[in-house]
Amino acid sequence: MRYHHIKRYNKRALYANAKKQSLIKKNLFIFFSSQWFSLLGSTIVSFSIIWYITLTTSSATLVAISIICTYIPQIIISIFAGSLGDKYNKKLLIILGDAITAFATLVLVILFFLGYQSIYLIYLLCIFRSIGSGIQTPLENAFIATICPKNLLQKTNSIYSILNSIINMISPTIAALLLNFYSFEFILCIDFITAIIAISLFQKIKYHEYTHFTNTNNTDKTLFSSFKDGIIYLKTNTYLRYSIFFFLIFYFFMSVPGFLTPVLVSTKFSNDSIYLAINETSWFLGNCLGGFIMYKLTINSKLYAMTLSCFLFGILILNLGLANNFIFYIIIMFFSGIIMPIFNTSNLTAIQENTVQFMLSRVFSNINILMNISTVIGILFFGIIGDFIAIDKLLILTGSFIMCLAFFIWQMYKRFSI
Repeated sequence: MRYHHIKRYNKRALYANAKKQSLIKKNLFIFFSSQWFSLLGSTIVSFSIIWYITLTTSSATLVAISIICTYIPQIIISIFAGSLGDKYNKKLLIILGDAITAFATLVLVILFFLGYQSIYLIYLLCIFRSIGSGIQTPLENAFIATICPKNLLQKTNSIYSILNSIINMISPTIAALLLNFYSFEFILCIDFITAIIAISLFQKIKYHEYTHFTNTNNTDKTLFSSFKDGIIYLKTNTYLRYSIFFFLIFYFFMSVPGFLTPVLVSTKFSNDSIYLAINETSWFLGNCLGGFIMYKLTINSKLYAMTLSCFLFGILILNLGLANNFIFYIIIMFFSGIIMPIFNTSNLTAIQENTVQFMLSRVFSNINILMNISTVIGILFFGIIGDFIAIDKLLILTGSFIMCLAFFIWQMYKRFSI
């Protein structure tokens, strides 16, 4: 009798576990499907906006203003998005962020069809899209840790990395083709349609939070005090404090290969658009392969992987500056693309694993803020320096500094062994 009781209990346990695993897989499939539509539409329109302004005005200043309108609101709104995400439903807030972007795009489409085709309206759209992204982006990383157990975080982050790489690889080509055959208003409609599809899918996610820590007082706090608690948490969490400091430096230097390599290709090798397309494609193909490698590998020490990948990335960036042959340059760019997801996925997973559940949104919001600020400062600083120092020499210096940063992570590895 006792044997039959144990057997029935085991069957119920196996059924419950199978049901739980099925829910996890279903949620992740819905999440990736919704993000595919959301990111694809947003990225195509982002490229289209920059190219539309470039083609209609031929002004670098007006393009720069659009980039500022894309970054600054996102930085500001991220301050509050993290507190809101830890206080309220992350799923609804992510949907809200996508809805803001969709609604703003729809309004601009209507205004353009009515004949109000002003550059200032496009800047206004960039601001609202930035607000939506400022809510959506940091909460997505926190939401992954909410619907996914710890043992699947690395694989899930790897898939997300591959998804982003594929979209970034195909979006410029799609945007260019659409601009050649269709009006700007038509392209804007794509973002609205994909956002509606993404929201329809995302709202179907059903989940139970994988919470290892609880916080019962968070709902009583104001947004400012909640944000302040997030800052205090970062200060008291030694690992996160070191990581944030590293972020500031790393993404400052990453602005050089991230934004100046197309200029290097056009000045050093060829001004042909085909060369620029090959440059971008080789990077994102490498990203896809790097994400696949991270999906297949089981990495026990995230900091060790970060140290090694950071050092290799520095060597590759240095060699981009030394390359005098375009084929050799593209091979180096491809391998640089492979290394980047290995670094980013290891870093993202380590942060998710070492942050308490009720602080996840605020931590990722602060990281998002610092990454954007550091990138903007890097673009402005190296953009000015690039007029006085050759870009290939800047890449050599940047690669050397990134190699030095690897020793900083190595010190973290010896201290935390994560």
